[in-house]
Amino acid sequence: MRLIGLAERALEMACQRAFSRRAFRRHLAELGVVQHQIAECRLAIEQARLLTLKAAHLIDMHGTKRARKEVAMIKIVAPRMACKVIDQAIQIHGGAGVSNDVPLAAFYVMARSLRIADGPDEVHLSSVALRELKEQMDKAKL
Repeated sequence: MRLIGLAERALEMACQRAFSRRAFRRHLAELGVVQHQIAECRLAIEQARLLTLKAAHLIDMHGTKRARKEVAMIKIVAPRMACKVIDQAIQIHGGAGVSNDVPLAAFYVMARSLRIADGPDEVHLSSVALRELKEQMDKAKL
């Protein structure tokens, strides 16, 4: 959930920048490309949030063993989503996005490092694939 919160903050900063910065005689928020970037960020955040809540629900209802696949999935999805959202926020900020004036560069480093600290994507992808294959095989036997 910390990465979802980080992405929420980055999106909030991107929206503030889009309202305050003018380019080509218009606010960035009026440009279709910026609107699409913001919409894509909101979609990604909500998808990650829902998967996180599903994993938490499975843990609460059935224990950690039953939620292993969803936990592995969220360990892939959340850092990828956060990196994408933060990158879009940096893009909307322009050069200021990578300066020390805003924390977006530090946010990106944090999100990217968690892709390694929580285990590389490849390990989690293998785990998801093996569990999915087992579930599908079990269904086929019925």
